[in-house]
Amino acid sequence: MKHNLTFDVQYACARRRMPSFTSFVCIFIISLLVCSCSKKLEGAATVETGNSPANRVPAPSIDAAPIIERSRTLDNSNDSTTKLRATVGANGRDVEQSGARQFQFTMYRKRATDGRISILIEFTSPAEERDRDGLITIFPDGQIEGVRYVQSTDSFIVTRDLMSEDALFGLTLQELADGQPEKYNFSVSGEEMVDSNPCYRLEGELKQGVESKFPRVTLLISKQTALVLKAEFYGSNKALAKTLVVTKSDQIDGHWSRISWTIDNRDRQKLVDFEAVQTKYDSNLSDAMFTREHLKKISSR
Repeated sequence: MKHNLTFDVQYACARRRMPSFTSFVCIFIISLLVCSCSKKLEGAATVETGNSPANRVPAPSIDAAPIIERSRTLDNSNDSTTKLRATVGANGRDVEQSGARQFQFTMYRKRATDGRISILIEFTSPAEERDRDGLITIFPDGQIEGVRYVQSTDSFIVTRDLMSEDALFGLTLQELADGQPEKYNFSVSGEEMVDSNPCYRLEGELKQGVESKFPRVTLLISKQTALVLKAEFYGSNKALAKTLVVTKSDQIDGHWSRISWTIDNRDRQKLVDFEAVQTKYDSNLSDAMFTREHLKKISSR
């Protein structure tokens, strides 16, 4: 295969003799944010969002940089393991009508001493989806690399394409890298209540010369916890393309973590509900887990 093809085109060609897989679309981390944020605070939070103009108030002149930095540095763990359940269906229809499917997978995340962040995604159910397992590396300079192993050709497919939406359930690599807020110039446009949580509303415009599928993003960040409770992603046509809403968060091992969230991909009329079934922090995950050799092993079982 030619290396100048996109990751998803190469992958689709290699899977011709494999079981068919639903084309997923959504967004996070990101997740926007991959699955969790960390902050040693007390209590739990369950949130529902409202976005009416009446729910907003103008904000005084506030510097957005400290708010973004606080949110970015919430995850101070060395590693994390999260078992996730995802339900993928058609936007605006109930589960039965949309033909929704449910998937279970585990996301391992580890921070290296040189600043790299490695993410291993391992599907556990349905078993035939293990060839969707992937290894993602986020480099200190902002570059992102995604790798999959294709058993039928005994080869690895590698991409650094930030524009492709099929890295995981329609997430771009950028979204899996927590949205890379450093790519945007943010300003505080107001304050807004998300359920009973007072939030800052931040408007982000993509910096000149920086690549992203989303030239504009809007974040609602909790004043108390600095968690992103809602994110809106706008496409090149300036229309709202994706929305992420965190519906429940809680503390696990002293870290604020997302428990459930929904991604609405308006462009493709897809809705994905995520639930973190179990999350563990600082388990001293082995570096060997985040290698191509290990990816090949788990993808070939």
